[in-house]
Amino acid sequence: MLVEVTGPKGGQVDPHLVWRVNHAIASFVKTLGIDRFKLNILVRVHSKAIIDDSVEGWCEIIDPRTFEIDVALYSNWMGVLAHEMVHVKQYVRKELDYKMCTWKSKPIDPDEMDYYDRPWEAEAFALQDVLLAKYEERKV
Repeated sequence: MLVEVTGPKGGQVDPHLVWRVNHAIASFVKTLGIDRFKLNILVRVHSKAIIDDSVEGWCEIIDPRTFEIDVALYSNWMGVLAHEMVHVKQYVRKELDYKMCTWKSKPIDPDEMDYYDRPWEAEAFALQDVLLAKYEERKV
């Protein structure tokens, strides 16, 4: 697995933060059972609480094994990172298609449901605390 951590425009990030992000992602992929996959993950950390005036983070699939994750550093950034890593798992395991209109082989129209009712978001919100708890256990 290759993890790259940068600022929003490719800028330098504090080495301690880079270490924390890498350490957390290693824990998250193990807990999610996707540690066998060769993944390329670019994490951009933004020095703000909200990105683009609307979100604390997001995950974008570039190809089946390459992902870009953006995280607002002045939010619950570790929880946001865990949430976005659940989306990586969903894409890697083909539970969610890249257009976000098929969930576990069933067609879904995300525009016809509330954000929190979308099954991939419900799972990500449910698992982010599990991932954080496992990370805290492994940190000791």
